[in-house]
Order: sequence, then structure tokens, then C-alpha cells
Amino acid sequence: MSRKKQGNSKLNVKRVDQPRRDTRSSRNVAMGPYNSKKNVNLVKTESISEVPNSLIELRNKYRKEDGSYGISNYWIDHIFYLNREDVDKTTAYLEKDKELRNLIKRLHGSKKKSDVSQIVSYVRERNISLDDLNNIPVEHLKFDLHWFPCGSAMKYVTEIVDKMKAGYEILNNRSVDIQLFTGVGNHFLPSIRQTLLKEYEHQIKGDEGNAGVLILTILKNPTYSDDI
Repeated sequence: MSRKKQGNSKLNVKRVDQPRRDTRSSRNVAMGPYNSKKNVNLVKTESISEVPNSLIELRNKYRKEDGSYGISNYWIDHIFYLNREDVDKTTAYLEKDKELRNLIKRLHGSKKKSDVSQIVSYVRERNISLDDLNNIPVEHLKFDLHWFPCGSAMKYVTEIVDKMKAGYEILNNRSVDIQLFTGVGNHFLPSIRQTLLKEYEHQIKGDEGNAGVLILTILKNPTYSDDI
């Protein structure tokens, strides 16, 4: 009798372990937790039919890859999904972003302390508000550091980390990766990218899917159970 029960338990284990077919669409998969290797494959296999027509139109209207003050599809896509695919909100966001980049361009290169401070203010305004961090899903924790003076970029990243560790609830359960857009060139010297790699040596790495992105791991908040 005991052998029969044991045999049935093995059969049940096999049934539980059988893989289920994933019926999610590729578009929904792309919106899951960030995975650089997966995103590389998505970019490589992306076809026009998989991209919403509204997003294609936004890309064509706002993409500016020439010059030092443009934006790429990568940033446009981020804004689109950050705004839950709402075209009107995304358009308003991108119009404001274009205005801010033009203001940065006019001031860039100025040695005046007041102008540099204004640039820092404009760059921060291009990004999500740090006061809203706890309401932002993990996959949308992306920050563009282009046009920051290097020292200001480092202070900004430190502020992001401190704010998240103080109030981002997911960190009570696990570590979180955020994306830092640095580009591969030097908008200001010394390079923001190289300084970040040195400062966060064991918590940061390059994104295999985008050479201009760094992935910074913000470690899980320590808890009482961790010490047991």
C-alpha cells in the first residue's frame, strides 16, 4: 500500500514540473523586469508589426541622432511606456524635453556658475522626479545623465541611491537595478561614465544591449533576518 502511494506522489511531481506554454505577447514580455540580454534579443528581432504605430510616429517626429543634443529611439520608447502608452502625455513630455535640450544647448560651454547651475536644473527636469520614485515600476527606473557636469552627475546618482534606500519599498525584499544613460562620449570631462564605474566598482556594469547605458545595482536593505 505504501509503495502505491509513493508511486502516485512521483507522478504528481512530474505533473507539477511540466512546463506551461507562455501565452504572453512579446510586447508584454518587453515590459517585464529589465534584462539586458533579453532586451538585446528583442531589439534584434523587433519587427514593424510588433511596435505600435503611435510609437513609430513619435520616433519619426522626435528622434534626432545627429549632433550632441538629440535623443534616440531608446529614450523615446522609455517615455512612451513610462506614460503607459498614452500618446498625448508622451507628446507633451517630449515637447517639454525638446525645449529643455534647446535651453541646455544655448548654455552649454558657458563658464558662468549661474549658467552651469541652470544646466543642472534642466537636466534634472528631463528625468522623473525623485519625489515619485516609490511610485515608479522597476523597469522604468532610467535616468539620463547627458549634459550634467561630472560632479553634478555624481551628486545626482548619490541622491537617487539615498532616496531609493530610504523609501523604495521593493528594496526591503530584494536588490534593484537602475539604468543610467551616460552615452559613450564625453559631454563634460572627466567622463561621467568612467567616474561612475570607478565609484561603484562592484555594483555597476555596462549594459550588453546598449553601450551608452550603465546598470547600477542598489543593494537590498539589510533586515534583522539577514543577521540570523
